[in-house]
Amino acid sequence: MKKIKLIYTMMVAIFIATSCTDFVEPAIPYNGFETGTYLKTIKTPAAINFFDLDNSPFNILLECHAADKINNVKNVDVYVNHRRGNTVTKEVLLGNVDGSTFTTTADSKWPRSTVNFPMATVLSKLGFSKTNLRGGDFIEYRLVLTTLDGKTFSNNNMSPTLTEQYYTSPFFYRVAVVCPSALAGTYDYTTTNITGSVADGANPAACGTGVSGKVTLTATTTAGEYTVSDGTFGQYACAWNDNPATGSIRFTDACGKIGMKGTDQYGLAYSLSYISNTATELKFKWQNNFGDSGITTLKRSSGSWPTGLN
Repeated sequence: MKKIKLIYTMMVAIFIATSCTDFVEPAIPYNGFETGTYLKTIKTPAAINFFDLDNSPFNILLECHAADKINNVKNVDVYVNHRRGNTVTKEVLLGNVDGSTFTTTADSKWPRSTVNFPMATVLSKLGFSKTNLRGGDFIEYRLVLTTLDGKTFSNNNMSPTLTEQYYTSPFFYRVAVVCPSALAGTYDYTTTNITGSVADGANPAACGTGVSGKVTLTATTTAGEYTVSDGTFGQYACAWNDNPATGSIRFTDACGKIGMKGTDQYGLAYSLSYISNTATELKFKWQNNFGDSGITTLKRSSGSWPTGLN
C-alpha cells in the first residue's frame, strides 16, 4: 500500500509541475539547418474576382518567427506564374518586400509585414492583359525569404511540418480566379416569337403576340447554376395547355456567359442564345429539341443585371 501511495504522490507532483510550465513553442524545422526563420501566414490571399480584377490584389499578412525572436528578415522576394489546367507559365519575379517593413504590433510580439501587389502589376509582370484570364485559372505566388545571416528559405527547402496548422507557412499560394454569380431571384418575364410543333399538337397561335408571368431562378449547390421554375417561360401553358417545363433544366452563368442546359420532364433538351442586357432587362432566345422556342425578356423589379452578362 505504501508503494502504491508513493507512485500516486509522484504522479500528482509531475502533473502539477507540468501544468505550471509555460507552453514551449515547437522547434523551427528546416531541412539542412538546426534552426531557421519562417513566415507565418496571418492573413491568407482572397480569391481573384474575374469581374473586379482591379480590386483583387495579392494581399497577405506575414509574421516573422526566428530562433532569437527578433526580426531576422533581410528581404522577401515574391515570384508569380499563371496556371490553366496543366499549362503553367514561366515563373517571374513580381517584386520584393524589405525586411525593415517587419515591425511588432499590439497584436503580436513577432514582427509583421503586409505583402500587397495590385492585379495590374501582377498581369504586367506576366505579360498579360485582363483578357488573358478566365474563370478557373490560377495565379501562383511563391515567396523566397532571405535572412540577415544570408540563408534563404522557400517551399523547396522546408519541412512538411511548416504547412501544418501551427506554422501555416507554405511560402506558396495558389489563388483561384473565380466568377461570382448572383442571379437567384423571382423575375417578371415576357415571351414573344413563340413557336411549337403544330404537327404534334402545339398551338403557338394561342399565345398571341406574347405571354407574361413570373419565373424563379434558384441557386443550386453548383456555382453558377440555377433551377428554373418554368423553362419555357410561359410557352407550355399557352401553346400546349400544359404545366411549366421543369425537370433538370438549369439556367447557367459561366463567368457572365448565360446559357441553359438539362432536360425537362419529357426528356427534351434546352439551350439558350443571348440577345441583349440593358441592366434591368435581360433578353435571350431559348429553344428545346422538339421545336419549342421563344424570345424571353427577364425584367428586374429592383437592382440591375450584372454588366458582364453576355
